[in-house]
Amino acid sequence: MPVSPHSLLQHVQDRTTDLRRWLDTGENTATLTAYLRDEPVDHRWLSTYRRLTHDLLRAVDHACPRRGPHDAQAPSVGRQSDRR
Repeated sequence: MPVSPHSLLQHVQDRTTDLRRWLDTGENTATLTAYLRDEPVDHRWLSTYRRLTHDLLRAVDHACPRRGPHDAQAPSVGRQSDRR
């Protein structure tokens, strides 16, 4: 049974909220900064961060339809021709 786009986007929003709430607790934001600066971090912290990030990226991947080669090209609507 297909899942509605609204449900998929709600799942993305929920995973984003999970990650934001977790980062807002304790010293998680400061630890994230240390991690981004390539400083050592606690293994449990890193595992949790990776899991939450993976969950968020998977939700985004499910919510965004795959694009075919014809969709990758920029639309020409609104562009002016080079002919004068």
